[in-house]
Amino acid sequence: MRWHQNKKAGQARDGPQQESHVADVQLRTSHKELMNRTLREMPCFAQWPPVALSQLIGSSRLCWHKRGTMLSADVEADKPEIFVIVSGHVLHVEAPRDSARLNWALRGPRHILGFSYMLDLGGRRLEYVANDEVVAIHIPGHLLFAFLDDDPVRWKDMGRMVLQQERTQIDLVVGQTAGSFVQRLASTVEQLAALYGVRAIDKDVVHLRLTQQTLADILQVSRQSVNAQISTWAALGVVEVQYNGILILDPSALRKFSRPPAPLKDGVPV
Repeated sequence: MRWHQNKKAGQARDGPQQESHVADVQLRTSHKELMNRTLREMPCFAQWPPVALSQLIGSSRLCWHKRGTMLSADVEADKPEIFVIVSGHVLHVEAPRDSARLNWALRGPRHILGFSYMLDLGGRRLEYVANDEVVAIHIPGHLLFAFLDDDPVRWKDMGRMVLQQERTQIDLVVGQTAGSFVQRLASTVEQLAALYGVRAIDKDVVHLRLTQQTLADILQVSRQSVNAQISTWAALGVVEVQYNGILILDPSALRKFSRPPAPLKDGVPV
């Protein structure tokens, strides 16, 4: 079976581990080109003058993050950074002071992260944990904001992109929290497959590289619950369970599980 990967497709593995490690990548010419290409492909940077973007890249760093580590592990509190994901996926988590950590959603390539720190929204402690091996651009937050202040159009483009990304995340969170457990699980798998799945060229089949434990973390349920439901779908031919992933064999059937049941009239769906 042949596969193709869309612009938002990617791979995701198991959830966070405890080991902390961030390795800076030496800023060679090829790395500058990678950062330039990545940023140019994003609407919020596409129209920047070459000199301004080159100056921003020159003060930024390209970092590799091991699975389970926080992107902000080595960021100084008084020097906040904005993150742009080049490859891999991060788990967007919230760590309230008085409760356990909440795992919300995955963020993938070309996502820009960390604006909440710069805008000083307060009340929420947000982190981004590498869900697989992640390469990210670390941009000095104050420098980025200074460049944005130089041209109102840059703020407009940045705001539009950030709002679009947040709207996508809100849709994901709604799907993860509304309805029965079966609906929430089906909706989450369906939406993540649309964003990060790899679709077969010759068949309507999608491979999602995501573990059952990560799904359980996102939905705040036990792994056993996720396994039981996915096994049920597998028996019906809707999905196939694979190592560190799920093969969606019948997307239309999965979509039906994510929708509320049809209302009944005299015991008959209407």
